Amino acid sequence: MAHVPRARRHGLPGVRRPGSRGLRLDWFRVRVLISAAATALLVLGLRGGHGPGPEARGAPPWPAPASVTAGVQAAGLPLLAAPGEVVRFAVHLDVIVDGKPVTVPSGIGVDVPARRMSPLYTSGIVHVTANSDQSVFTLGQFFAEWQVPLSRGRLGGLRASPSAPVAVYLDGSPVAGAPGSVLLTPHLQIAVTYRPDPGPVPSAYAFPVGT
Repeated sequence: MAHVPRARRHGLPGVRRPGSRGLRLDWFRVRVLISAAATALLVLGLRGGHGPGPEARGAPPWPAPASVTAGVQAAGLPLLAAPGEVVRFAVHLDVIVDGKPVTVPSGIGVDVPARRMSPLYTSGIVHVTANSDQSVFTLGQFFAEWQVPLSRGRLGGLRASPSAPVAVYLDGSPVAGAPGSVLLTPHLQIAVTYRPDPGPVPSAYAFPVGT
């Protein structure tokens, strides 16, 4: 019987097998690629499983969101094929940052490709529509739909100080409490301010006929 070296019989380290190192490296690369692919799929699933999320907002201007659906869902509102018929009125919103007006863009709450719209939508003013006279809408819902965070300590990406919080005025008069809790009522003039000038805020608005 031919003599077989002890190292070879037991497969001990130190005995080089042709191509073994290359095979180990190839399998290592495969495992790395599989792991990276699985991680990427997991991240995509977590981020995109329910469609685009609300947009990150910094300083103004704040355009109408690219994803109408995300904003409307954040506001807890539906997207409808037509405006409501029972309730129809408008409010006017001024946003003032460091004494300068911020445009409230048209098209908030309107999904043009899908031909759907929210009960709250804009066209220079904020339109409020519903099919029930029991429906109640708040300023917080509109800002959620706009995807601009609103609280006494924050407006969009701007942080307010406790000594100079974000303030809300209704028809020129300051309102206490959480800004988002303000109820939307017909022909209300709303001003939301962040570090405003000492001058007066808008107190009235000439609404178009029929709104």
